[in-house]
Amino acid sequence: SKRSRKCSLREKLIRHSNSFKTNKWQREQGEVNLEVEMSMPSSSKPQMNEATLAITGMTCTSCSQTITSALESHDAVGSCKINLLGEKAHVLYDPEKLDTGELVDIVEDVGFGADVITVSEPPKPSTEKRSVMAKFSLEGLTCSSCVNTVHEAVATIPGVESNTVKVTLLPEAQLVVSYDVNILSDEDIIESIEAVGFEAALLSKEEVDDDRRDPADSTRTMYITLECNIEKAKHILSDVDGVIQVDVIEDKIKKSIIKTQDQVQAQSTLNLVSADEEAPDVSSVTPGGTLKVVFQQRRIGIRTIVNDLKGGKCGNNISVVDAESYQNSHEAAEKRRKKEIKKWRNAFLFAALFSFPVAMIHMGFKHIKDSFLHNFVFWNIKWEELLAWILATPVQFISGARFYRDAYYSIRTRHLGMGFLIAMGTSAAYFYSVFVVLYNASEDLEDRMAVAFETSALLITFVILGKYLEAKAKARTSRAISNLAELAPEDATVIGIIKDGVEKAIPEERIPLTLLQLGDILLVRPGEKIPCDCTVISGSSSVDESMLTGESVPAQKYEGDKVIGGTINVDGSLRVHVTALGQDTTLAQIIRLIETAQSSKAPVQEFADWISARFVPVVFWISVVTYIIWAALLNSSALDHVKDTWPYKEDGLNDWTLPLLFSISVLVIACPCAMGLATPTAIMVGTGVGAKYGILIKGGEALEKANNISAVVFDKTGTLTMGKPIVESIHLLSDRPANFFPSETSVEKKRIQKQAVESILFAAACAEYGSEHPLAKGIMAKASEYGIGEGLERPLQPVEDFTSESGKGVQCVLNGHKIHLGNRRSLLSNEITVTPGTFDAMENLEKLGQTAIAVSIDGRSEAVMGLIDKAKDEAALTVNVLEHALSVKVYMLTGDNFRTAGVVAQEIGIDSSKVIADVMPEGKVQCIKRLQEEGECVAMIGDGVNDSPALAQADVGIAIGAGTDVAIETAGVVLVNSDLKDVIVSIDLARTIYSRIKLNFLWALGYNSLAIPIAAGILYPVFEKALPPFMAAVAMVFSSVSVILSSLLLNRYKPPEFERQYGRSLRQGRLGLEGVEVKSTRMLRQSSIKVPINCRQILGTGECNCEPESCECEGCGSCSKLVRRNSLSSNYYPGCQKQWGGKCTCPPGKCRCTGAC
Repeated sequence: SKRSRKCSLREKLIRHSNSFKTNKWQREQGEVNLEVEMSMPSSSKPQMNEATLAITGMTCTSCSQTITSALESHDAVGSCKINLLGEKAHVLYDPEKLDTGELVDIVEDVGFGADVITVSEPPKPSTEKRSVMAKFSLEGLTCSSCVNTVHEAVATIPGVESNTVKVTLLPEAQLVVSYDVNILSDEDIIESIEAVGFEAALLSKEEVDDDRRDPADSTRTMYITLECNIEKAKHILSDVDGVIQVDVIEDKIKKSIIKTQDQVQAQSTLNLVSADEEAPDVSSVTPGGTLKVVFQQRRIGIRTIVNDLKGGKCGNNISVVDAESYQNSHEAAEKRRKKEIKKWRNAFLFAALFSFPVAMIHMGFKHIKDSFLHNFVFWNIKWEELLAWILATPVQFISGARFYRDAYYSIRTRHLGMGFLIAMGTSAAYFYSVFVVLYNASEDLEDRMAVAFETSALLITFVILGKYLEAKAKARTSRAISNLAELAPEDATVIGIIKDGVEKAIPEERIPLTLLQLGDILLVRPGEKIPCDCTVISGSSSVDESMLTGESVPAQKYEGDKVIGGTINVDGSLRVHVTALGQDTTLAQIIRLIETAQSSKAPVQEFADWISARFVPVVFWISVVTYIIWAALLNSSALDHVKDTWPYKEDGLNDWTLPLLFSISVLVIACPCAMGLATPTAIMVGTGVGAKYGILIKGGEALEKANNISAVVFDKTGTLTMGKPIVESIHLLSDRPANFFPSETSVEKKRIQKQAVESILFAAACAEYGSEHPLAKGIMAKASEYGIGEGLERPLQPVEDFTSESGKGVQCVLNGHKIHLGNRRSLLSNEITVTPGTFDAMENLEKLGQTAIAVSIDGRSEAVMGLIDKAKDEAALTVNVLEHALSVKVYMLTGDNFRTAGVVAQEIGIDSSKVIADVMPEGKVQCIKRLQEEGECVAMIGDGVNDSPALAQADVGIAIGAGTDVAIETAGVVLVNSDLKDVIVSIDLARTIYSRIKLNFLWALGYNSLAIPIAAGILYPVFEKALPPFMAAVAMVFSSVSVILSSLLLNRYKPPEFERQYGRSLRQGRLGLEGVEVKSTRMLRQSSIKVPINCRQILGTGECNCEPESCECEGCGSCSKLVRRNSLSSNYYPGCQKQWGGKCTCPPGKCRCTGAC
């Protein structure tokens, strides 16, 4: 609600500098000497007490002013507020200089009676900083100048963390700020905002944990309304394990909760509840009320809390509102937006009711001969002048009051905005018209001067109409969040609960989402929405996730799979276990991420802010100069030869009023709002469009940098490749492994090769058991094919002394044998004896695109395993579209060796010069830095986990395949799906949004650059027509609305479409991608892209340049093709170098390879 405040900004600065919080009355009135206070060291500032006095003898405001003056004239009195009706005085005074008896004497000395009622001391300042993050709704903001005014007012308050202040204009005006509750309160912040001319209301407030709370103990905040025994309920919950805060909130807030189910905030502090508080006497029923309850949801659920209250005889009619529910937050935001639209609509209707008749009088009836409007009413004043004056006055001072108010505060804060221009322009027209009426009446002129009441009235009316249309258009920009917030259902079917690991069935019941708690077991039938994030316990079904991921094909879900709240169960029944609620759900995180992105500023916005800060003063002086120049020209002899041909005198204007018309038009045609809306509206709509396709852009800075991307660096494993390596080959270096871990006591000679392979797989599987590394999973999968693994024919055995070297390998002890798995670096660093042929075998596998791992036993290499990680189907498409359609350089970064990486790069079309291989995890950051030093704007594409440092170092970090983990901090762009084509879409979308921002800026600047000279009359000598001020207002309105409509056109964005062309001519008969046809609405104009061929002979430009062993080019006759053999089932004797293209090492005439040689 609106409150009038009389304190000055000086008093606020003094009050905020105190280390304690004063009561509300201390902030409403009083004068304190600024110079004395500010010069006093903080340690020596007086600690003020509050005294409440009962006053007798007061009869009017003059009496209260007398007492106030008497008390405040004393140096020891800080402030005084008189309650005339309550006959009380609230005095803030220094107890070291003045006591209450002296206060009474001062009052009695001026003829009134006084008695001391209460005296309160200030709370002792806390030495521990306690920060809270608060969100406020704002009213009255119209442009970036308003945003800057509020930001500056809040950021300069002592106790506010200035770097956390964030003021947004769209989708609705809000303030988010963090501050120390030991220094100031939310009322202080609200008051400071109101002091600069805007209104504010607290939406939510939560304490910043600062690592004092276990992250696993996530909390929920609920408002519980009881019909009776509110104090008993508070005591009951104070003793409940898991409840960390209980507050009784005020009745007015209770009404707000019941009425709007909005996020509200208790007025009490955030102290934890004391369990030692004694229970009140509740032998009889006491009044009910509303409790704010904060609890740790992993320790206790909301239904348990409600049952405790019912068991404590606190009434059965208990209602619960989730204070953190994004559905409630969205609902409240929608109501605020509708309220704003309704407010502007009603204001327009009121103004139009008076202004349109004024326009009809001056533009229509005025030209009708013998109309009564031409008759005189009294004192030489005509009916047309009098009626116009009467009708224009309510518009000027009732409808236009908001502009006068904005102008007053903008002058006060030195941030001139649109309200100043409108107030100046309309005031000039209105008061000029009043002057003309009186002048015409006093002079009794035959050619009466024309009034301009229609100018001021229509100007205000059209500006208000513009605000109405702008509010409706702004509401449409937040449609993306609205659609997401509406995804979650209102209730869920509970059929059981898991507690302490034990599943317990309960009668099936349909309950609201608010009453769900962790551990609940839900039944989701076909066609129903998943209520929240869950894990499937039983059943299988396909789930439509298109509304979150943009993927049109439903995803199959089986036991153990995760399902996301808000998605739709298509065809099967699922029993699911609740794993996340409220703000912890994926949907809530996506909404929060989009809100953060939409409220962030792009760097280009700083340019708009710079212009906006200077725009209004410049326009004001342009209008003044316009008047001076035209008045000087018309009243001199310079235009005597042409001005007599101009028709302005026929319209009732003269040499002084025509310049005034031009000056007013300049004031009202200028539009600072258009520039302020150019960036935020485009970001709002664009990020919403991205979310629809599973692309989450985290803010304006990431968006602007994504537009400038010149180089993209892909992590290989799991990004360009499937991330699921499989064991393709095992080259045995000797027959010794057959004797280390034999599965049979005696092995025939012909089965030695199979026994050796099984022993190598057994040793490797035991060493890698439990690892989450992709290569380890590939080894475990291959071992299981041989019956090796937990629950199989040959169970794994525990290992000892396990160690892991990042980027190199692992080692352990198995049955007394020292096992080592690693790459070349690991072999050398661990002083492994290298069996002859080891490196040749590794090189052979690497040329085939396999990752080579040496398996060593007891310090000697015994085998080389080759794992292949196939490239994703869309990898070649993505790489070639980025290179040839978007003109972005594509690099591949991997810890693999260059040969293996080169094969993958050749397969998908990355030039070998852009392959960065043999990079340790910590070296990825240096690679990104090197590219940045070369002048590239780098985007790093990774999974957001192992690549976090590189994602953070890159100009734009793009985390792909985030799934439910959408809150990856180091990524500027999060791709929910694992589809590489989304990288193309994200860059294309960023460029589209940024182009729209530039178009909006071009329109806003171009409009003002053209409109202001036209309004100033630069074309008047040519066309002999002046732009009426009310038409200038229409043009100004159109400019703002057109910028919003321009941004809304981003909703028509469609991702590029790709038509693949497959063939077998480039890959030795194997089917593969050979061409791509790209179709796009804007950035990617329709084009055809051919996947490049690296072989020079095929291209006809020279001899084949492929590696002989890896050349797969059909028709390339110069390459000696390597015959691919599966070494897992070959007949080569262990150690025979024929396995990797060498010579047979068997003794002459005694070959043991059973004819393979």
